[in-house]
Amino acid sequence: MVLLAALAFVLIPLSDAEAGTVDLNDWTAASYPAVSGFGAGSWAPAADGSSVYQSINGQPTFFFSDFTAFGTEVKGKIRVTGGDDDYIGFALGFLPGTTTDVNADYLLVDWKQGNQDYNFGSPSGDPGGIAYSGLAVSRVTGIPTADEFWQHTTYGTDGGLVELQRGATRGSTGWAQGVEYEFTFDFGPNDLEVFVNGTKELDITGSFANGRMAFYNFSQADVTYSAFEVDPGNFPTVPLPSSALMGGFALGFLFLVRKLRRK
Repeated sequence: MVLLAALAFVLIPLSDAEAGTVDLNDWTAASYPAVSGFGAGSWAPAADGSSVYQSINGQPTFFFSDFTAFGTEVKGKIRVTGGDDDYIGFALGFLPGTTTDVNADYLLVDWKQGNQDYNFGSPSGDPGGIAYSGLAVSRVTGIPTADEFWQHTTYGTDGGLVELQRGATRGSTGWAQGVEYEFTFDFGPNDLEVFVNGTKELDITGSFANGRMAFYNFSQADVTYSAFEVDPGNFPTVPLPSSALMGGFALGFLFLVRKLRRK
């Protein structure tokens, strides 16, 4: 029984998210402080909560879930209908208050359509630079400036981005207007896997913070997220130290040996 309990703890992820269709009316919008010409996003869920439309070409903006993401598999669709060629994407481990939190720590999966050199100016204070086309995952800490989000970099000591990996087949390929893409996310304390239209694009390991799932736009309007579902994922909600795992196996093995000897 001890062995079975250890196996159950490792293999059966738990989550405070209820499995099934996601109601986007329960999600919340948040944006980073405005810079010149780039204000907050505007997220408008459909009446039935099955989709949400973001209409503003502005600062990094998020629409975050009412459930935490550890131990979940989240699947849904994204489509851009307007012009421009900037960032769409998602965040994992996002928390309420993140946009003003100097201790923020989350993962950002973003997708740029085309290469572009830009400088956001005051109040950023950081130099401009190039945002490259393609899909990537970065670690976000503190309160990055618009230029740091744009370039996937860190200039100061108050936050920034560290790019961890680019997509396996879409690392330098941008999204296309009017095309609907299906994303799947499997997230745990030490793992993140991201699939696009069934192809695994991102697969990273590390030590990650728990928090909400979020949609993300930066300098990109006319984006619709739809048909999202959440189910138990393949990774546990709490990392299990290898010593504890081996201890559980050992105790379970001894229990079974003793039980067999008594027969």
